[in-house]
Amino acid sequence: MSLSEMDQLYQAQKLAMENSPEQMLPKVLETAASLYISEGTAPPLKRELARFTARLLLDVITHDSVASAQKPFIASQHLDCLWSISRNVKDLIAYKYSVLAFSACYPLLFDLVAKTSNQEMWNVMQEMRGFIASNWNTTYPLELSTSDSDPFLSARKNIGCRLATAKFLSQIIIVHTSRNGNNLKAGSVSISSVPDSHPVISNKPQLESEAKKFLDLLLNYLIEEPMMVSSVFNGVLNCLAFIMKQRPQATMRILSGLLKFNVDAKYQADDVSVLNYRLSKRFVERCYKNFVQFGLKSQLIKSSGQMASQQMKLSKISQTLHIIGEETKSKGILNFDAEQVENKITNKEKQKYLVLKRKQTTAKVNRSTATPMMSPPAGAASSTPQPGNSASPPVEELPVDTTGSMLLDLQKYTMSKNNIAGFFNNSPIAIDTSYCAIYSLMNSKNSEQDVSKLPQDVMIKLCSEAFYSTDTTKMISGLSIVASRYTDLMNKVSQLQQQQQQQQETGISKRKVEEEDEASDSKRIKKEDEVALSSNVADNEGKLEDEYDYDAAKDQKHTEVDLIKPQAMTEEEKMKHLERIVQHIMDVSNNDESSEVNTALVKDQGPLEKIKLLQWSNKESWLHILTRLCTRGVSHRDNMSNFIRQTLYDYFMNDFNGRIGMALEWLGEEWYYESISNEPSNNYPNYDHWSSKFLDGLIPFLENQHRRIFIRLMSELPRIEQLHIDKVRPICLDPARSSLGFQTLKFLVMFRPPVKPMVKTLLEQIMQEDLTVKEQCNAILVKFYQ
Repeated sequence: MSLSEMDQLYQAQKLAMENSPEQMLPKVLETAASLYISEGTAPPLKRELARFTARLLLDVITHDSVASAQKPFIASQHLDCLWSISRNVKDLIAYKYSVLAFSACYPLLFDLVAKTSNQEMWNVMQEMRGFIASNWNTTYPLELSTSDSDPFLSARKNIGCRLATAKFLSQIIIVHTSRNGNNLKAGSVSISSVPDSHPVISNKPQLESEAKKFLDLLLNYLIEEPMMVSSVFNGVLNCLAFIMKQRPQATMRILSGLLKFNVDAKYQADDVSVLNYRLSKRFVERCYKNFVQFGLKSQLIKSSGQMASQQMKLSKISQTLHIIGEETKSKGILNFDAEQVENKITNKEKQKYLVLKRKQTTAKVNRSTATPMMSPPAGAASSTPQPGNSASPPVEELPVDTTGSMLLDLQKYTMSKNNIAGFFNNSPIAIDTSYCAIYSLMNSKNSEQDVSKLPQDVMIKLCSEAFYSTDTTKMISGLSIVASRYTDLMNKVSQLQQQQQQQQETGISKRKVEEEDEASDSKRIKKEDEVALSSNVADNEGKLEDEYDYDAAKDQKHTEVDLIKPQAMTEEEKMKHLERIVQHIMDVSNNDESSEVNTALVKDQGPLEKIKLLQWSNKESWLHILTRLCTRGVSHRDNMSNFIRQTLYDYFMNDFNGRIGMALEWLGEEWYYESISNEPSNNYPNYDHWSSKFLDGLIPFLENQHRRIFIRLMSELPRIEQLHIDKVRPICLDPARSSLGFQTLKFLVMFRPPVKPMVKTLLEQIMQEDLTVKEQCNAILVKFYQ
């Protein structure tokens, strides 16, 4: 074949598009596929044919003129050719269009396999699906040089193939997830249409589980990718919107992951300008806002039930992003401070990310070695390049990870218990005093599943998934059984202690009787002819000794009781202990050492020091402890609680720009506790005092660049009174910061209607105090109060 024949193919395609595409396009596709498969074609021409064939197949499958009934057979006819292109041709364009074409063909092929039970076709589909999924978040088929092996530089390489893979994964998620028939258009393909006894598609639970894993891949990319890759972020968000629309049951999972997607935390690449980074960030923020607005308008994100909290948080984020966009539009995208926008990754964060990436790669290699998700074809493994191979350690040098095998054992164990409707072991009495016996509900003895050896993040995922999927009644029933076992064991321990105490008292009484018998016997064997005076003296001496022994024993008993009886601490001692506890919590919360360093420290410590909490399960766990302690743990109005509040206040003021979210959480806890207390509903002494104090301390340091955090603070305060609104007065009267104050008041009027009368009162007051701000006050009053 020559270049002239290639030109003839392009001309034939053009003519087919213009004249009878439903008949001519499939014929041109057959010709191109046969030329690609034929042997003896030079590599450059073979690469060009691969591009042409994959792109033309995509056009045929998506063309409206081609009959829908004909498309599945066209897709099945060229499946092997498509598989060969994606596996053997190391070309970006060819691979991208082969993935897109397979994504368009997959529902048709899946439906065809379900109807015809074609095992050979299903095997090819599984191989190709596994091959494409394994290349997600890689630069395949791009072969990177050693200088490009840095993941922070290669994150923006080969974006086209990555976007095509994201679209393919979303298609797999939709097809492999059961559909709700009342909210989908007729003719949509899904796994729910396949019978359980299908001879070929027999692993339906595994396919649905795989769909969830693919969804987690997309969500984890948004959360874990450290660099700002706006094109891929926007593509993933659009794919998630389609998934949410086609499979509404996945909405909760998507929203939970989306709330962890922090656009501000994405770093600027070294070779990207500040303006480019700012534009990329704005594009992602706008896409984020559009995604939320789409979910709200289509009623997919609901304001009731379990989704209420996510709906409220996402609505606030959407409103904030809208305001930011409007202000950016009014000021101009080029009007910004480069030093404030620039956000390049530090060496410390880079090292942490590389360590985490190596661990994930190690676990992935071990899992694929133990239980591959699906067997790749013979030629796939050898033809798949490993980007950055020179920088990665060989597989045999990687540390051994037993997590995969432990999870497999746990999976086998749980699957063996699926046929048990209730609890196998519902006895309220434990067979022994071990934890296994107390908590075992599915065995009569130890299950031999030691989950304490699993990593903490894996245990959290297992527990959260179990809690989410477990019936509430069943969970309460299981907890009741465990509580009964604990109660029974405590009663047994109490009875045992009473028996031991009774035995000790019985032994003391017995010894006393024996001593008295021995004394009486010794008196009876005395000689009768002893002198009466000597006898009386001896008797008196015996009585004195008995009285002395009795008094000594009595004093010793009282001394032991005094030692056992706890002494009440004074207020000063309580305060000292509280200061020590709070300081310890604050010290641990400020510890930013890596987990490797902490692990090394634990190894060198004694058994008692090992129980020290070196890492929080959540970065804000310490905050939850202290806020609950000051509101509910101690009397919420005494010096002890105020000491904790002062500590929190000082902590937030040291870095109010980065800790405003935690400060709002603390104030929200103060408000919530006082709202549910027995005090009158309008009395919030602690909340009013500390929220006012926080504003008093914050306002002198605020500048115009703090607009976002101040608007967030004023909009998210759980309760706003006139005293809070009046705090904005000095900002509005300050010529250098007046725009910050009036923008905040305008935001409150627009999005927090209950405070409109308070804002009006303040505007009227400051307009009378300073005529220079009259125009700004009137602008708000005229627009929103008339």
